[in-house]
Amino acid sequence: MAWSITDSPDVFRAEAGAFVASRPDLHTMMLSGLDTIERLRSGGATPPAVLGWWRDRGESRTTAAFVWMPPQLLAASRLSDAAGTGLARLLSAGDRPFSGLMADDATIGLFSEAWKEATGSAPESRVHLRLYRLDQVVPPRVVPPGKPRVATAGDRDLLHHWCTSFVAEAGSLGADLDTFIDERIARQGWRVWEVEGEAVAMAATTPVVSGMARITPVYTPPRHRGHGYGAAVTMAVSRAAQEAGAAHVLLFTDLGNSTSNRLYQRIGYRPVSDYRILQP
Repeated sequence: MAWSITDSPDVFRAEAGAFVASRPDLHTMMLSGLDTIERLRSGGATPPAVLGWWRDRGESRTTAAFVWMPPQLLAASRLSDAAGTGLARLLSAGDRPFSGLMADDATIGLFSEAWKEATGSAPESRVHLRLYRLDQVVPPRVVPPGKPRVATAGDRDLLHHWCTSFVAEAGSLGADLDTFIDERIARQGWRVWEVEGEAVAMAATTPVVSGMARITPVYTPPRHRGHGYGAAVTMAVSRAAQEAGAAHVLLFTDLGNSTSNRLYQRIGYRPVSDYRILQP
C-alpha cells in the first residue's frame, strides 16, 4: 500500500482521473486545483504541482487522491486509515513546506492523529465548512428590487475592493487576487446585482470541470445587507453555472455563520458533507 506521486497532470489523469471525476461534488477542490494547474501551464506558466493517488496492495484501482499546488492548501479525497497515515508520513518527510489540508471531517481526524505521531506536533483545525449542492433553485417569496448583470472589466476596481473585504471577513480565496478576478471577468463568471444603477452584491462561479462548478465568493457590503441581494445574486450566478453546463452546482459555507447556511438552503442548496481545514 503506497502513495504514487507525479507533477504531471496527464499522468495523474491517467492514473486517478476516473476516481476523481466519479464524485464531482466530493472532489470539487481537487478538480478545481487540477484545472488551475493545467490552465496555467497551457498559458506558459510553471506552477508547482504535487499530485498523488493511493492504491491498496495488489489492487489496480485508485481509491484516494490529492491535488496540491504549494504553497496552497492540499485538497484530498476521503482517506482510509492507511492512506491517511501514509499521507502524513509522506508530507512530514517531504522537502516542500506543508501549509495545510482541506478534507472531510473523518479524514481530518485520522490525518491529525497520524501527523502528530509522525512529527510530534498536533496540527490545528481551523475553519469548519459545509459543502452544499444545488437541488433546484427556489425563488424567494419576496423578490428584492434590481436585477443581475455580467460584471465586466469596468467593474474590476469594485470587484477587487469587495474581494479584499470578503477575504478580511471570511479568509483567503486560495489564489492570487488579481488572477482570481481577471480569470472570472474573462469568461463572464461574475454576476453583480444592481439596483437603480448601483451595484449592491456580487457572486462568481468557477469554470465547469467534469460537470461541476462552485460558487465563490458571494459578497454583499454591510450597508446593503438584509435586503435579499446576496440570495438574489447567488441564484443568478447559480443559473449561469447551470447554463454553462454544470450538473453539480456547489458552494461551501462556514458552519459558524448560521445566516449564510439558512440562506443557501432557502434558495435550494442541500448539504453534502462537512469539511475542515487543518494547518500544522
